[in-house]
Parts: sequence; structure tokens; C-alpha cells
Amino acid sequence: MALEIKHDTDMKKTIFIALALAFTLTGCKKQTFEDRVIADVEHFNTKEAPKHMDVYTTLDSMSYDKSTQTIGYYYTVNGIADDVELFPADPFRQQLLQNVRSSLQLKPHKEHGCNFRYCYLSQTTGRPLLDVTFTPKDYK
Repeated sequence: MALEIKHDTDMKKTIFIALALAFTLTGCKKQTFEDRVIADVEHFNTKEAPKHMDVYTTLDSMSYDKSTQTIGYYYTVNGIADDVELFPADPFRQQLLQNVRSSLQLKPHKEHGCNFRYCYLSQTTGRPLLDVTFTPKDYK
């Protein structure tokens, strides 16, 4: 009988060690910053897009290019705002850059040195009204 109890105790120890090891190994897979960005982009594209930003602007999708660490935002512009003359590169670019600089939501991405691409497409022609990318040199 004492032998059975010892065997039972050894079995419990083995099971406990196996479970502890399994929990430890599964807990070791830590999500990287890039994994989190990719997951956030996929979530937006599958669950939230398209998102109407205002009467004339829709955020259609997002992207993440791992090789260049570029987060892309793709918008469609419609109605009276769908006019290339309303998107003069410098004033609009400066406003977007100011938004990147002051955004608390983008802070972790800026700390990791991400680039930010903003592409505004005409709903009428499908052509870019503005396509600009900001690098850390721009927003720091």
C-alpha cells in the first residue's frame, strides 16, 4: 500500500511539473511590437473599416509594411472635397504632420521609429489626391 501511495505522489509531482512547464512555455511567447501593430491593422480592416471620418472622408483600410516599419492609412474622398485643388501638398502635409507630432495614440509607434503614410484617393477618378509619408526625421 505504501508503494501505491508513493507511486501516486510521484504521478502527482510529474503532472504538476508538466502543467507548470506547459504554462511557463505558453507564457514565454510574448507579443512583439510588430505583432501588436499587425494585429491592430488586421482588426481595423476586418472589424471597423470602412470608417467615416467626416461627410467627405472615409478611412477605407490600413496597412503595415514590416520591412519599412510603415503604417499606411488609405482614405477615399468624395463630394465637394473630391477635388485635387483642395489638397495643395504643403498646407495639407503640414497639418497631417502636426497631427502626427501631437498624437498621443501614435506615441508608441513614434517611439519605435515607425513611418506613417497617408494616401487620399479621389472617389471619382481613383487617383491619389495626396500621398505622403512621414519618417522619424519629420515628426521629431
